[in-house]
Amino acid sequence: MVKPKMAPSGTFTVTVHPFESPTPHACAYEAGLTNARNALVFIGGLGDGPHTVPYPRTIAKGLEAEPELSYSVFEFRLTSSFSGFGFARLADDVADISAIVKYLRSIGKQRVVLLGHSTGSQDCMEYTSPSHDVEPVEGYILQAPVCDRGAVSMEMDETKLDEGLKFAKELIASGRGHERMLPTHLPPSFHTTPISASRWYALAATDGEDNYFDPSLPDEVARPYWKRVDKPILILHSGNDEHVPSSVDKDALVQHWRSLCRPGIASELSGTIPGAGHRVEEPEAEAVLVNTVIKFLRSIK
Repeated sequence: MVKPKMAPSGTFTVTVHPFESPTPHACAYEAGLTNARNALVFIGGLGDGPHTVPYPRTIAKGLEAEPELSYSVFEFRLTSSFSGFGFARLADDVADISAIVKYLRSIGKQRVVLLGHSTGSQDCMEYTSPSHDVEPVEGYILQAPVCDRGAVSMEMDETKLDEGLKFAKELIASGRGHERMLPTHLPPSFHTTPISASRWYALAATDGEDNYFDPSLPDEVARPYWKRVDKPILILHSGNDEHVPSSVDKDALVQHWRSLCRPGIASELSGTIPGAGHRVEEPEAEAVLVNTVIKFLRSIK
């Protein structure tokens, strides 16, 4: 889950936008329609950075064929991009996202919609928290909103996972949450990326601050997260997501999340993309994703 494959090779053109951000030397990369009035901002998952996921460029091409919508696609580097996620928090991502939204408003973008992939979906949920003073946006798309604890449980025994979390919690309680977790307490996919005790607990603990999408969360915990979403939201799980346990009914889960939202907020287009893996690299599934995103953008007024 941590080591995304690089996007296929081949040249493509983007417009580079340097902008002020908590992340030094930040740049945004714009693809698609030139002089678009609106912006779709892609936020990747753990280990991602600009251009590591292929489908944003496919969406940009699809939007070029819909000039009346007037959207281009932006990718950008966060503090947590690539291997930086191990010592960052969702709150850091939110600050970076708000900075790019502020920049997009400054260059005249009328509508800004956030598209989160994997942990980028957690970022979108965190963006709605009243604890953050952020630039407003017009909508959210969650693609592959995966529970990290569930994904980790597919790699390591739950007893061993909880032992590692106990160790992380002890470090945090002693003021050493910034210290690196030992590989013996981590699943194999995390062995090559340094990660602090605080971030590991946030990702993998039932009460971790990243745990928005755990199917076992009681409604009294999950409902306030979804109720605070006050702009249109599209929720798209991947039908064959390799990071979701087979016991999870993804269709039912998405519909349950919709029921927890305010009336009319969660798009009826929400659901599961048939045949899609985590990154939606399958051509037919990618086409469904692109068409669904475009339909959703049409609905935003």
